[in-house]
Amino acid sequence: MTSEPYLSQDLFQPGLCHQVSVDENGQEPLSMRVSEAMATVVKNDPHEIPPLYDVIDPDALNNIFHPLSADTQQSGQSPTEILFSWCDHAVRVRQTGEISITNESIIPQIGTEAVLSAMFSAEALSDTDGVASEYAPAEDVGTAVVLAIADEVGVEPRELQEQLSDRINPDALTNLFGPKLDGTLRTGGYVSFAFQGYFVTVSSDGTITLQSELAQLKQDGGNVLVVGDVPDDVFNTTRSFLGGEPKPTQHNLFALLDRSPAALQQSATPRQPTLGTSEILDHQIPVRSAGASESPAEQPTQNTQITQIEGDLSNLRRALIQSLTRYEHDTDDSDMADLRLYMDSLRPILDDADTDVATFLQPLQHAVSAVGAVGYYLLPGDRNAPGIRELKADFDAVIELRIGTSGPEQRWSLRQTGYTTRWFSIN
Repeated sequence: MTSEPYLSQDLFQPGLCHQVSVDENGQEPLSMRVSEAMATVVKNDPHEIPPLYDVIDPDALNNIFHPLSADTQQSGQSPTEILFSWCDHAVRVRQTGEISITNESIIPQIGTEAVLSAMFSAEALSDTDGVASEYAPAEDVGTAVVLAIADEVGVEPRELQEQLSDRINPDALTNLFGPKLDGTLRTGGYVSFAFQGYFVTVSSDGTITLQSELAQLKQDGGNVLVVGDVPDDVFNTTRSFLGGEPKPTQHNLFALLDRSPAALQQSATPRQPTLGTSEILDHQIPVRSAGASESPAEQPTQNTQITQIEGDLSNLRRALIQSLTRYEHDTDDSDMADLRLYMDSLRPILDDADTDVATFLQPLQHAVSAVGAVGYYLLPGDRNAPGIRELKADFDAVIELRIGTSGPEQRWSLRQTGYTTRWFSIN
């Protein structure tokens, strides 16, 4: 999943606006760089255009961002960004130092059409129907953001895992679009940043809008790696947890490399969906794991189709992509479909010396995202092993499994917001 969650997704496309990527001397304040960029666009002297102070607080702009580490820049995490109108142009300033200026002054309006539904909490991962959450304007914006997030998550503010000050300068956040000294209001601007697994957008009137990254993943589709050195039954329980409540429109597509269809069906728990349809693509390999090979004859259950896939791994990948595309095409109402892929497991691919697992998965991951499905890729093994550690970066989210003091536990890491939950029970 590579879509941007922020308001500027369609407004600042490369080639359609003036862009300044880096601060060449590294000393110039950000506000001065923005003024010089605007002067270039309007072909005027920086001292002869309306002052930046009229639309945004220059000192707050200079101090609002934290420096990005090299790891953060390479991780795919969405940067903090500021949008505002100035000199009849729309301006975007990013934490990366990139400045973009369009020839249009239109800035998208916040509302239920502009942001996605916050459907479940990043901390508890519990499903709740609803729309994007908006909070009333506040004078102390930083405190209001913390209270709003705590309210969404359902915990006391002091129990939040992240500190707002680690993400953005809270004082600068409050002052950025604050009234001028004469009381004149600054309007038409937004600042967006990631915090506690949410995309937070604050408008110039102080309104706060929250969007859960997990909700975005669920709605738009994406790819999730499930990894851990735990017994098979923990993976079975996790798969059941991920299946959620049964839905008539749900279609589960299983790709089996390390177990038989019968073993998969035997491992099903009561929580696994019985409504909807299922399709099993069984890739024939010479030796399955011990637990998977000893199973009764494979008989399709109701609403389940089993297809044997022979040959090399590329045949399995081709069949999976065809099945994903066919199901999307055959579904009359794509908004009602709930398509999920479970790849069980990646271990035979990772162990195949002739196959690069990242290269193998890339077309499949693109197909999953293209049809709005959610793909879960199960991988038994040490989550910190070198090969697995490198693979994590290719997924929209990673679910780590372990056996804790009170039983099986999971922990989610979300790529775009750079947020990792605490360990919590699978059950």
